[in-house]
Amino acid sequence: MDKNNQDSNSNKDTFYVTTAIDYASGNPHIGHAYEKVSADVIARWNRNIGRKVFFLTGTDEHGQKIADTAKEAGKEVQEFVDLKAERFKGLCRDLKITNDYFIRTTQNEHKRFVQEMLQKSFDNGDIYKGEYEGLYCVGCERYYKEDELEDGKFCPAHKKEVQKLKQENYFFRLSKYEDKLLELYKNNPDFISPKSKQMEIINRVKEGLEDISVSRNKEMLEWGIEFPFDSEHVTYVWFDALFNYLSAPTFNDKAEEFWPCDVHIIGYDIMWFHTVYWPAFLMSCGYDLPNKVFSHGMILDSEGHKMSKSLNNVIDPYDMIKKYGVDEFRFFVLALGTYGDDLNFGEEAFIEKINNDLNNDFGNLVSRVHTMITKYFDGSIPDVDNLEAVDKKLIEKMNFFEEFNSEMQSLRYNRAIEVLWSRIRDVNAYINETEAWKVKDENRLKAIVNLLASCVKLFAEYVDCFMPEKSEKIFKQLSLIKENSFEFKHLSVKEKIGVKENIFEKIKMEKENQNTSTKPESEVSKFSKMDLRVGKIVEIKEHPDAEKLYIEKIDLGNGEIRQIISGLKDHYTTDELLGKKVIVICNLLPAKLRGEMSEGMILAADSKETGQVGVVTTDEEIGSVVKLDSEEPAPEKEFTFDMFQKIKIKSTDNGVVSSNMTVVCNGKPVTVDRGIIGKVR
Repeated sequence: MDKNNQDSNSNKDTFYVTTAIDYASGNPHIGHAYEKVSADVIARWNRNIGRKVFFLTGTDEHGQKIADTAKEAGKEVQEFVDLKAERFKGLCRDLKITNDYFIRTTQNEHKRFVQEMLQKSFDNGDIYKGEYEGLYCVGCERYYKEDELEDGKFCPAHKKEVQKLKQENYFFRLSKYEDKLLELYKNNPDFISPKSKQMEIINRVKEGLEDISVSRNKEMLEWGIEFPFDSEHVTYVWFDALFNYLSAPTFNDKAEEFWPCDVHIIGYDIMWFHTVYWPAFLMSCGYDLPNKVFSHGMILDSEGHKMSKSLNNVIDPYDMIKKYGVDEFRFFVLALGTYGDDLNFGEEAFIEKINNDLNNDFGNLVSRVHTMITKYFDGSIPDVDNLEAVDKKLIEKMNFFEEFNSEMQSLRYNRAIEVLWSRIRDVNAYINETEAWKVKDENRLKAIVNLLASCVKLFAEYVDCFMPEKSEKIFKQLSLIKENSFEFKHLSVKEKIGVKENIFEKIKMEKENQNTSTKPESEVSKFSKMDLRVGKIVEIKEHPDAEKLYIEKIDLGNGEIRQIISGLKDHYTTDELLGKKVIVICNLLPAKLRGEMSEGMILAADSKETGQVGVVTTDEEIGSVVKLDSEEPAPEKEFTFDMFQKIKIKSTDNGVVSSNMTVVCNGKPVTVDRGIIGKVR
């Protein structure tokens, strides 16, 4: 492994990552937990590969909503936010979050810094006094235009009626930075991430920016940071809150070393403020801009519904941790699907992941290796002598740092996990192939057991950022020292291994509500009913009776040629399609389209924003099976178009996904031509 030849996002010695600071009006929920775990994993990984890391989280403690909620609770505001801050700190402790600092916006150091920034922006002519009349939501602490509201009067986020306010405020000249922001997005295409979120922000900026209020009169709100040049006004929450990312490293003497921030990890609902307000504020005050703002998706329930108390589908992270373990929770939320997309969180899927990936694949491997060391070599890891071809082949597969690191630095956590788990499965396959339990030759057995123990040690290093407690347990159990070398090395250990104990516990599915006759069919089951194969377009012509249709001949391998009618004519020329590999639904019932028989369907994605279409494709051999990762197809004999329409498939920055699982061919993610992001149909 060459730590000096890392991903383009890791070509410096430092790494600064933040979460959004949590609004201190409520209690921690699963969304907070998800965001903190995702930031902690990339912080731990970068520390482990030798980078100096500054990881910041904290609480946002000013604003009208907090003042009102404290009053309702019968507490002074400072007392109220003190209690809330401790709860969020407790969540960090319980989730094993390794933040380097926890900032609170009521800290005097932060207040002074915000006042300095207000003065800078004012001196630069970007803050001025004016009168504003508008429709205001206390919960959002922002003004809305009437056409942004539901029925012209209800906040789209909180569903509560907004207030019509007229007041004298200080304004920030956001309109001045419209062109500079568009230039930023053009020159730094990763600034707004993932890419699927870019166009919404860019198009909205292109529509024109209005100046924004950055103060509240004390007659309306006292709970805020006082303006340095007008004691009758306090700071609007976003000018206060966003500067935490710069104030914390500044008063901790870290700004020179760590600023600009490498990545702000936030929720989608505050994307606008972080990608428009924040860079404009920084430009006004003369600071470098962060490298990336990454918006993760929402955690939905197992059916894809937003969690709410009224639906009785809220998942408490503390309940999950208590029931299944903190490492298991950390692993699951990032293995569940593409980071950046909304994820369906179901307890049944959680249990399956623990039992299959963690217990069966990894836990059993550690257990088998410990047993072999104890049984055959009296508890000492043997030295290795000669290696056979099968051993060398496995060792070659263990050099996967570059691939894993690339996925991690791009925040493609589920793909990084799959890179690691494919190697774990390779080692399990090696055990079965060599049949170690049958080997009589001691030198041969030494080589096998040493190789297995060396692989387990390597896996324990990689898995540490996701499951630190389990990693430590493996090192202790095998009496090994964590080196963070991330390269395969044969172990040479004289110390005897520790006492064996299960790394993971298999969980029994509760039998209540398991009536399969009434249980809805899962998305995975629906997808698996398709017979998807790689085909190559070998002939193409226009449909004689339809302006928008092509007739293609597609080679599916083994001499099988099918005729398929597609609606790609408006999106591709015949030359662009001829010779292209596509993904075909082969068990779709044949149908006549305008008098011509179609014997299948080509998968393609379309962008709702641009109207562009791209076929789903791969470089794999024609005839190869396409499926969901880690799932085996069970094709229906007669698959209908209505059945296909009920399957949710979409293309993302990280590949084609369904049910939070990647669509693959021979273990490699399929792609979409032209990089189209949207619904696959």
